[in-house]
Amino acid sequence: MSESNGTARLAVLLSGSGRTLENLLRAIERGTLSASVVAVVSSKPGVRGLEIAQAAGIPATVIERRGFADDAAFTSAILDWLAPFAPNLIVHAGFLRKLHIPTSWEGRMINIHPSLIPESGAMGKGFWGDRVHTAVIASGAKWSGATVHLVDNEYDHGPVLAKAIVPVMPDDTTEALAARVFAAECRLYPQAIADYLRENPWLLEPISGEE
Repeated sequence: MSESNGTARLAVLLSGSGRTLENLLRAIERGTLSASVVAVVSSKPGVRGLEIAQAAGIPATVIERRGFADDAAFTSAILDWLAPFAPNLIVHAGFLRKLHIPTSWEGRMINIHPSLIPESGAMGKGFWGDRVHTAVIASGAKWSGATVHLVDNEYDHGPVLAKAIVPVMPDDTTEALAARVFAAECRLYPQAIADYLRENPWLLEPISGEE
């Protein structure tokens, strides 16, 4: 899966279980996402996401935020490591660290968040994983879902590309809502990536310049 054959080359950033990476690889295998995953970066060592990359034969590395003075230096280290793989699009797949996006990479990073942006209010710094679903239930909302958006220099803030909506049941637990939202994510994310690539053919052009 590390060869492109004229399709988009994706780099995946993750911090944990790799479920989203796994889902994207399945979509590629099914032919519903015309792309290849050429490299994986984890912000944490020893996570399952790295095992998934290794099993798929995808080059992967660990780059931890604590090794850098600021977000810009951390981002530069990630982009420098990815450069030889020439990705067209960087896909955040449960990546829990903030980046500083160079001008040359604007519009080339995409994320999925497990709630509705901005409706839920459950986004931004500190809102990730089960914390999001717990907050949605506590708010009394009747609907939750997932949001695909471009990445900018703020948490969960870039332009929204697509959403999926799921109901919040009266007796929902955090775990039950999380499972329902993730099922929606599995359908939404590959389709949103495919649509974004199709609607923006410039993404397949070489990246020039850093700022």
